[in-house]
Amino acid sequence: MGKRDSSLAEDMIILCSTAVGSETAQKGIRALCRYFGGQLIYVPSRNDVGQSAEKIRCVLSDAVGDKSAALILEKLMLRFGALQVYIPLERCAFRKIIALEIYERNFNNDVPINDLAREYNISFNLAYTLWREGQREKYHKTLPYLPFLELQYNNSN
Repeated sequence: MGKRDSSLAEDMIILCSTAVGSETAQKGIRALCRYFGGQLIYVPSRNDVGQSAEKIRCVLSDAVGDKSAALILEKLMLRFGALQVYIPLERCAFRKIIALEIYERNFNNDVPINDLAREYNISFNLAYTLWREGQREKYHKTLPYLPFLELQYNNSN
């Protein structure tokens, strides 16, 4: 499940980053994964039809603002329009990023792992496992911090 989930999220981020930039695309897709994660959603082919487009636009607007949300939704409709798309869980698609966030917040800001587990809606065991992965990644990098952003820069050259 992990590789396929991250691949879809990577593809969506790369697709949208040409319109709004990599960081904004990552925030938007991560918000989609947080809200719709683990579900099939219908992506309409036109912007003006149905509640589905409005719900996606609202989630994106909360994360990245109205203008960027419209651009991201336009890109997603262009690629995935008139299809039902499985949106991966945030904790699966962004595992390495969450691991680094948990490690940084616990190590630098002294936020207890219990609180972080509650915030990310994961078990204490998983939070501790992610803390260890974040620690390992921080000191012994296995891949770039955001591998899908590196792919986007490599594909544009």
